[in-house]
Amino acid sequence: MRHREGSPDLARCQAVGHGALEAVGALRAELEKSPTLGRQEHSAVGRMKLCTTRLEATAGRPALTVTYVYDAPPPEPGLIRIALVSPVRFAGGAGF
Repeated sequence: MRHREGSPDLARCQAVGHGALEAVGALRAELEKSPTLGRQEHSAVGRMKLCTTRLEATAGRPALTVTYVYDAPPPEPGLIRIALVSPVRFAGGAGF
């Protein structure tokens, strides 16, 4: 997986730490095979889809919510763009 310097996913994963970069990289690889794994939030322009998914916590990393855009202009396959990586915050105040 490649992250562009200054990309939102790279910067946010580095801020979260605890293996977030590796976890998002593994998710990106899965999304390239099956881009509709996440829950579609609402349709975007054209064939672009805005989706969100959750990565469960591990012993060393908090649960993460990942928002991504799937842009599928013909011919597919499309392009996955990670838009936001955020630690899950629970109502009781626990979380990152």
